Amino acid sequence: MSQSAQVDSIERLKRLRDALARFAVDAQAALASAELEVRRVVDKLEQLRKHWQQQVNKRHEAVNEARSALMHARALHEGKKIGCAEQELALKKAQERLKEAEDKVVAVRRWQRELPTYTKDFETPARSLAGFLDADLRTAVAQLDGKIASLEAYMAIAAPEGKETS
Repeated sequence: MSQSAQVDSIERLKRLRDALARFAVDAQAALASAELEVRRVVDKLEQLRKHWQQQVNKRHEAVNEARSALMHARALHEGKKIGCAEQELALKKAQERLKEAEDKVVAVRRWQRELPTYTKDFETPARSLAGFLDADLRTAVAQLDGKIASLEAYMAIAAPEGKETS
């Protein structure tokens, strides 16, 4: 049992082939862009972790300095809390800033742990699409090129111009 196709326009097949080729290029560019974006996020998280870890160290020093200033002020006032309000406020503010930096480090580390889970949701279908683009779509375009060439050759011999059959 032979199957046949009715082809109305070889030009439409060529446009289909061109559209498939453009899709392959656009899809590959989109995949590369998405992979680059994931890499950028990973790098940014590492940069943020380093930044906030440095801030923890600096702010820990600031807390120690504020604590030392408070102890010195108390020593000047013979252990009384009166006259040390400014130093107590500075210590409290330094401790709050330290807590903020520590919270940021925790948050960034959490995202560094969790990001691979979220990227796996992207990577599996992306690999499938990349495989399709590299193998299946390339093969389909090549087969379509072959069919177009065959049809053009058939059209060239099937109906020579200017000759009538009797």
